[in-house]
Amino acid sequence: MKLRTILLIGTLAIGLSGCVIPTDRTYYKPEESYGEAVASQSCGYLRTNQDSLKQSFNDYSVKVNASQDGRNGVTISVSAIVDRPQLDINDILFDTNKVHLIQPENREKLKTKNAFKHQSYGTIWISRTFLLPDAPFEQVIELELAPGAITIKGRPSERMVFKFSLTTTFDVLYFSINC
Repeated sequence: MKLRTILLIGTLAIGLSGCVIPTDRTYYKPEESYGEAVASQSCGYLRTNQDSLKQSFNDYSVKVNASQDGRNGVTISVSAIVDRPQLDINDILFDTNKVHLIQPENREKLKTKNAFKHQSYGTIWISRTFLLPDAPFEQVIELELAPGAITIKGRPSERMVFKFSLTTTFDVLYFSINC
């Protein structure tokens, strides 16, 4: 009984303080000539945490992340943040037909997996998650959002291209109960 209590307290202490694990990470590294590299989440990897690309415009920004999917595919997340307090969430449209895969070539169309819209305190966030099936080892993912992929109160967005390369590197994975 005493050993069980010690193990429980030790496990709880480690969980609250966090955990650090040295590891290799295989991920889609953003090519910075296609935007600003930003983190996709607050906790996780130390050296490779900037694994998304962001392009910013006057009153909106678009962030894209590509990651290997557990079902032998690639998940591509596209999110747009619009900072215009006078707009309503219904003033923003996302046309998934204007999202095109440049690389890999000759692949079937991306399948929409999830769609999300949210508005709070003058900021509107829209997100689409796409699945590229049967693509576990694609070396390059290049995605185009054609003009008008996102329409803000009738005004079409510009053409945007995001590019990622499959990379394996040493990293440190960290997490805690606070993440």
